[in-house]
Amino acid sequence: MQNAPVYKAYRIHTTRLTFGTYISLIVSVGKRHLVTEDSLTDTVLRVPGEFLSKDEALLAAKRYIDATDSGKQA
Repeated sequence: MQNAPVYKAYRIHTTRLTFGTYISLIVSVGKRHLVTEDSLTDTVLRVPGEFLSKDEALLAAKRYIDATDSGKQA
């Protein structure tokens, strides 16, 4: 988890589950606030879904961040 990429104001962590799929968690690196109503804590959110590869999980997290950010600006 030490080399987690940073995208916008979030670190993206991917984790492989025991049955071979991946999940993503995004962690706010800025001011503490709920990312969405479904946030695990005020800084951590699990991106919905499971993915077949680490790259897919990373891309899904970036898309989720983009969608969340565009929703805040609207």
